[in-house]
Amino acid sequence: MGIMRKAAVKGLIPSGMKARELQNNLMRLMTTTATVLDEKLGSSGLDALSEVFRRLGAEDAKSLKDMLGLGETLKDALDAWLVIGNIMNAKIEPTWTSDSRVETIHPYCPQYEFFKKTGKLYCDTVCIPYVQSVAEGINASIRMEVVKPATMDHACTKALLMGNE
Repeated sequence: MGIMRKAAVKGLIPSGMKARELQNNLMRLMTTTATVLDEKLGSSGLDALSEVFRRLGAEDAKSLKDMLGLGETLKDALDAWLVIGNIMNAKIEPTWTSDSRVETIHPYCPQYEFFKKTGKLYCDTVCIPYVQSVAEGINASIRMEVVKPATMDHACTKALLMGNE
């Protein structure tokens, strides 16, 4: 038995290894759930899954506000997205186009990569409802816009907007 295996069996698993395994498990769960619901129930199954992710996003917004002391600004909503992105190992690059609008591109999105492997992008079912709900949970007057939808060639670009922008 190798030293890594012995250590892992005894519960001595490096936190980075635990985090990567949990991230991968979450990605597989989201992808497999979407695939099975799509195959078994079609659009009604995907609608139900979207509702699950909307609810999770609302709950996570409340948790992030409590844990991190987030307020209700556009910057707070962006920070919530960045925290979630960091947890999920996504790379997010925000660009402020005005004081009331920030666009985010994803040079790397692990969920997008998992979806892409299945040949079907479930971004509109899983990710979009979740992150939209997170933003709205920070402040109900914040809107999210999909600037550039995900395709098999690239992950999506989204924007957060406040006010009349």
